[in-house]
Amino acid sequence: MKLHEHQAKGLLARYGVPVPRGRAVWTVEEAGQVANEIGLPVVVKAQIHAGGRGKGGGVRLARTFAEVETHARNLLGARLVTQQTGPEGRVVRRLLIEEGLDLQGSREMLASVSLLPDDGGPTSHVQTGSPGSRLAATVPSTISTMPGSGIQSCSQKALITSWREVT
Repeated sequence: MKLHEHQAKGLLARYGVPVPRGRAVWTVEEAGQVANEIGLPVVVKAQIHAGGRGKGGGVRLARTFAEVETHARNLLGARLVTQQTGPEGRVVRRLLIEEGLDLQGSREMLASVSLLPDDGGPTSHVQTGSPGSRLAATVPSTISTMPGSGIQSCSQKALITSWREVT
C-alpha cells in the first residue's frame, strides 16, 4: 500500500502523534485558500509516491501568498524527478499545503509498518536521522523494530511508543 505524506500524517494524527497543520489540494486556488486558513509561512509539497521530493525541487517554502500561488502553479502538472522515480519522473497532481515550522533543534523520524515474511504479522520500524535510506544502509542501529499482534496494536503500541521514546 502506498500513502501520500498527507494521508500518513492523517493516520498519525488520529493516534495522537503531533503533526503540522495542513491539507491536500489539487488546484492553485485551493492552495491559496489553505494557506490563508493556516497562515504564513507555509510549505508547498508535491505529493508523489517517491522519496527525495525536497532535493528534486518538490518542497518549497512560501512566505507570501504570491509565492504560494507561484509554487503551486509551477508544481501542479510538472514532472518531478527524484532519485526514486528514475529519469521519467512522476507527474504532480496534488500538493500538501502545510504550516511552516521552525525546525531548529528538531530531528527527522521515519516510520513504517511492514509484514514480516516469517510470521506475516505487522512490525513497526522507527528510524531517527536524515536522510533515512542512506542512514539505514550505513548505521542500522538507528532503526528500532517492534513486533505487534495486529495493526491496531502495531499502530498504538509499537509506533507511538517508539515515537515517544526517540523524541
